[in-house]
Amino acid sequence: MDRTEKEEFIIGSVCLLANKLNQAGDRILPDITFKQWYLLMMISKMEAEEKNINSIADFVGTTRQNVKKMLSSLEEKGYVTACRSEQDARALKIELTEKTYQYFADNDASTAKEASLLFTLYSDEEIEAFAGSLQKLLDCVENHNGGRRE
Repeated sequence: MDRTEKEEFIIGSVCLLANKLNQAGDRILPDITFKQWYLLMMISKMEAEEKNINSIADFVGTTRQNVKKMLSSLEEKGYVTACRSEQDARALKIELTEKTYQYFADNDASTAKEASLLFTLYSDEEIEAFAGSLQKLLDCVENHNGGRRE
């Protein structure tokens, strides 16, 4: 394979891997999808400042519409609350509920076990190198997009 073919292979593999991880996650997580779980996890990692749909979308690297759709479903299931922001009446303030934190507590061990199983063939050094390569690819994508997450 020449460089172009290898680059195309990497891009295709990342897309295929994302799909397969979503499918695997959907099979092991009860009540919510893998993408919903990921969104909740990312929200939980955001700074303590008020979270709204736009700040969440920017943090997660997706569109406002995708976040709004997922949050609507999660709100119906009781995992988030949305109310008018005190800082900006046009924005919705998003907060995780106790149900979300209980979900994390109830499922942390099984999700950690499943994640660990994915990497059983990797040494610590390979994990370190792989994480570094993925970070470098993410940086390249962000630089290519002019700093915008899409």
